[in-house]
Amino acid sequence: MTDVVVLPATLEHLTTLRSDRAAFGELLGAAVPDGWPEFPESIEFTIEKLTEHPHQADWWMHFFLADGGALLVGSGGFVGPPRNGVVEIGYEIAPEFRERGLATAAARAMIDKAVSASGGLTTVIAHTLAHENPSTGVLRRLGFTRVAEIEDPDDGPVWRWEIAVAAVAR
Repeated sequence: MTDVVVLPATLEHLTTLRSDRAAFGELLGAAVPDGWPEFPESIEFTIEKLTEHPHQADWWMHFFLADGGALLVGSGGFVGPPRNGVVEIGYEIAPEFRERGLATAAARAMIDKAVSASGGLTTVIAHTLAHENPSTGVLRRLGFTRVAEIEDPDDGPVWRWEIAVAAVAR
């Protein structure tokens, strides 16, 4: 599997990215791919959350770096700190880097980070669109189980996936 480094996003990273992609690449020290981010709304969302909760930087957006940190391949992270022993992950890989195992490596790194950072964590969850797609394959490879179909107010039907932290232990 490909090694991926997960780097928590800072306000400086995100405000620079919002205004100047080239300057963001220089700040990050990595090449920034075309077509990324696929979900630019995550930038504003994370700026808002980091402004409100600066001490929670490890529980929001992260950059996924490959090639020894020289190449930005995607982003993702958590939907906030764990609540009641549960944390949610999300991820995206830039189009030119898909189908190389990077999403699986990045999601695995995020799960490992959550497990080591939160002593009370019992479950990691994720959501996908309610049909088979590359992300459902990533989650299955990591040991997640589809547990429900729910109606998301923005995305419509989505599948909820879970893995018990006990199943993650190596």
